[in-house]
Amino acid sequence: MHPTVTNHATRWKMALALLMAAFLIGMAATMVIAARRVTPVTDADYYNRGLHYDQTATGSKNPGLGWTMAASLAGAELQVRVKDQSGAPVAGGKLRFEPKRAGAGVSAPLVLAESAPGIFLAPRPVSPQGELHGTLRFTRGEAAASQKLVLFN
Repeated sequence: MHPTVTNHATRWKMALALLMAAFLIGMAATMVIAARRVTPVTDADYYNRGLHYDQTATGSKNPGLGWTMAASLAGAELQVRVKDQSGAPVAGGKLRFEPKRAGAGVSAPLVLAESAPGIFLAPRPVSPQGELHGTLRFTRGEAAASQKLVLFN
C-alpha cells in the first residue's frame, strides 16, 4: 500500500511543479514583451501627446477642432457666432444647445437657426432656477465642435 500512496503524492508534486514552471515562463515572456514594446499609455511623453492630440494625424481628422463659438443674449434671443481658426464665419452647419438636465421644468434641447453666415439664433431658453447649464454642439458634415455654456435668466 505504501508504493501507491508514494506514487500518487509524486504525481501531485510534479503537477504543481509544472504549473509553477508554466507560470514563471509566462511571467518572463510578459516582462520581455513589455520591455521591448512601448504602448502609448506607458510612453514617457503620454501627457504631452494628449495635450497636442489635435496636431496628430488621428486628431486632425476633425476640422472642427479649431472652431470657436461665442454666445451672447440679445434681448429675447440667444445668439451664437461660430468662427474657424482664421476668424472667418463657419456657415452651413447645425447648432444645438443641449441642457445638462432636461426635464423637471428645464427646456429640452434647442436647435438654433442660421440667420447669417456663422450666426445662429434661437429664442432665449428659460429655466425656473434662473440658471441653465448645457453644451453647444455644432456639426457640419464630418466636422464637429462643442463648448460648455451657462446662461443666466
